[in-house]
Amino acid sequence: MLWGAILIGADPADNQYDPELVVSLLELVIDADADSARKCFAVLAEKTQTGEISGTKLDGLRSRLQETLNSILVTPNHALYVDVAILAATWKNDAGLSATRSFLSDAKRPARVRLASARALIAARDPRLLVAVSKILRDPGSRDAKFRGQILESLGRLDDPAVADTVLKRYASLEPELQAKAIELLTQRPDWSKRLLMAIGRDEIPATALNVNQVTRMQASRDKELQKLVRSQWGTVRTERNPDREKVVARMRELILNTEGDAFRGRLVFKKLCGQCHRIYGDGNDVGPDITGNGRSSFDQLLSNVFDPSLVIGADYQARTLITTNGRVLTGLVVEESDQRVVLKMQGAKVEAIATDDIEAMKTSKLSLMPEDLEKQLKPQELADLFEFLSLDKPPEDPKARYIPGSKP
Repeated sequence: MLWGAILIGADPADNQYDPELVVSLLELVIDADADSARKCFAVLAEKTQTGEISGTKLDGLRSRLQETLNSILVTPNHALYVDVAILAATWKNDAGLSATRSFLSDAKRPARVRLASARALIAARDPRLLVAVSKILRDPGSRDAKFRGQILESLGRLDDPAVADTVLKRYASLEPELQAKAIELLTQRPDWSKRLLMAIGRDEIPATALNVNQVTRMQASRDKELQKLVRSQWGTVRTERNPDREKVVARMRELILNTEGDAFRGRLVFKKLCGQCHRIYGDGNDVGPDITGNGRSSFDQLLSNVFDPSLVIGADYQARTLITTNGRVLTGLVVEESDQRVVLKMQGAKVEAIATDDIEAMKTSKLSLMPEDLEKQLKPQELADLFEFLSLDKPPEDPKARYIPGSKP
């Protein structure tokens, strides 16, 4: 659509950004189509937050829209008040910040509004944000785990050492699947990673909470102190497939076939760990393959895919590691790549857009996005339960469920 091209900062005719076109479009749809106006404001907020609109482009747009935004911000019952406040907060407008703080703290607001508010306050580096986040993480009953997980993931854009302190303080009270998201978050920035490693050193968090891909990501940081800490605890971490994984597969085969498992407990293990990236029977996240009908044609194939995931990596699932100009390290699957931005899909199905001007380095990993060391993250009984669940061709409550070939003698 024309408005979509304009919003990304380009005139379709000459590829030149013109704030007047954006203003004209918004003034038109504000009067005629509130839903389209809402989309415009949301796109402007997102592209400011990712850095795709910045510098003189942002200054020009903010200047031209100031009067329109202010007229709505003084009218709380306006149909576009929430959307305008969130955009204004992203632009560090005082009235927008005040309103957006109240949106985030209001448990009666829709989750999408609270999440958009958090992202706006992150972009504005609001000093009160982490107090609100701490309260949200402390009170599991206030909103479902999905919402709190999204709040955790959104913090990756906030380059503030206090993020690690806030998350680590609440780590023990988080659900297992949110603990995994917390670890994923904390391994994205050097300062956070150091605090995480210190917590592990104090036995406040088990070392097994980290998978090999996260350790590799920390090792890829430019921070020499962090590199030294990683080497002191893990030595040199492989950046290519470990051929000894074949021995691990054989050992796990013996363990699982000789340990009684419970498929219903196994489903909980899947949700806690595997569901961060995979779907099965409609549950989980869409990052890696949906394993309802993929990768489980036989028990041996399943074992190999779980314990030696880097043996064969499909072209669509080759991970990229990206380092930003401010030192953030991200790993995920590229779902969009252009002159303006790179979009990664990461663990937990989080989608992150990074402006190309903010990317210092990017390379394709020789390792699967799925970590190799699952046997270190789960206890033997948990492994047996997980494979009891995965070895069935249908959900365990289905009376027609049968074991896949090779899973039972």
